[in-house]
Amino acid sequence: MPQLRVKTGPSQGKIYPLISEVVELGREGDVPLQDTAASRKHAEIFAIGDIFFIRDLKSRNGTFLNDEPLPPDDQALLRVGDLIRIGATQIVFEDPPPDEAEVPEFTSGDEDIGATMELSLETAISGVPDEETHEDSVHFSVLYDVARAVSSAFDVGTLMRKVCEITLEATPADAVFVFVREEGKLVPAAHARRVERSMLKVSTTIVKRSLQHNRAVLVTDALRDARFSATSSVVMKGIRSVICAPLLAREQVEGVLYLHTASVKNAFTDDHLRLVTGIALQAAVAIEAIRAQEESRRQLISVFRTLVLAHEQASPTAQAGHCDRVHACAQAICGAMGLPPAEARAVELAALLHEIGKIGAPEGAFRREEGRHDYATLGAEMLRKIEGLEDVASAVEAHLERLDGTGGPRGLIGHQIPRSARIVALADEFERRLETAGDPRGRSRAVKQALMSLNDEVGSQYDEEAFSGLVVALRTGTLTQV
Repeated sequence: MPQLRVKTGPSQGKIYPLISEVVELGREGDVPLQDTAASRKHAEIFAIGDIFFIRDLKSRNGTFLNDEPLPPDDQALLRVGDLIRIGATQIVFEDPPPDEAEVPEFTSGDEDIGATMELSLETAISGVPDEETHEDSVHFSVLYDVARAVSSAFDVGTLMRKVCEITLEATPADAVFVFVREEGKLVPAAHARRVERSMLKVSTTIVKRSLQHNRAVLVTDALRDARFSATSSVVMKGIRSVICAPLLAREQVEGVLYLHTASVKNAFTDDHLRLVTGIALQAAVAIEAIRAQEESRRQLISVFRTLVLAHEQASPTAQAGHCDRVHACAQAICGAMGLPPAEARAVELAALLHEIGKIGAPEGAFRREEGRHDYATLGAEMLRKIEGLEDVASAVEAHLERLDGTGGPRGLIGHQIPRSARIVALADEFERRLETAGDPRGRSRAVKQALMSLNDEVGSQYDEEAFSGLVVALRTGTLTQV
């Protein structure tokens, strides 16, 4: 539930949850303002479903949203992080803060790590014994689990979470971290742990040592090693045993896999070092492949976007940028709904290409009632000729269907319509209603009217889950184009 937090002013720090459909701000409002510039009933915030708007109640000194005055008799859409100003009082519209993210801490980097064992990647590969032991069998089983995780992951975050979970299960580690390189820096990608959050510490020196030599590093029983001083951050953080393995693919460091345990009896061995090195190798190759796929996908979308925009600019009746806006809207809805990455990508591409069947057709070819769904069929036929776009084609073909069966081209009803098509249908219709609103200065009013009218059609025409995703995307600011 969103809330108002008073940032500055006499009531600084106070929080007011927005539990009513209408909340008044003012000297005598639901949110009382002890500000001489505030009117008795200064402004109000009202909700339509889960989305919130603000309007000034003809106050004498006006209401400001993000330092812009609210026009009289108009309302503005509120997004998370927006700043409302009434007189000298500043109020933030926000969602309640989530539980603090568990981000591992790096140490100062001044520790001595003299007691180490290092393993090069060549040694890890060539040092496999001739006879298989029970330990080897276990290791092969773990690496098989990693391979399965790699084959089913479509994004780096999901993959790294699975890698951390598998590694934690296969070793005596108290905690496992993965850091990946982004724009030249190592950033946390995932972790799994058996200890409290206060123990999530990472040795900068050990990480640097591993990256400097592109080798997996094992530090064993650091607390008993005389070369660690009493002020060493390794000692202070209770790290007895650490493994740090670089995520290395084709001489390119993608990040590090880092494990530690504070238990003497569970200290890591060279067998653990070999296993973690093997896991790191697989993870690195997978990261490289995922990033290559993402880059190829970005290039493909860029080509399609240019093609669609050229059609829109050439057509006297098309709204320039419409398909791109539908793409952005569908992308935000998918994020709010938490769709699996593969499904979300198909939806987003279908949203961009939902009118591709109109390309090359005579102007007005689809205006007749009996042919108004034909472009969806033609677009799907085009896309099915491209290998790998079958799901995208299905979404394009069905995006004109409606839940009650009044759409086309096949008259599907309810869940006969693919979820991807239901999302594209909503995004397309929402953007069309905004485009017909005209004056961009009344955009918030247009958003309100579009949401109210769509809300009346949810369940009969449009998907309820997708509509909820649209509302969340607007409120949180994920969808900013409106």
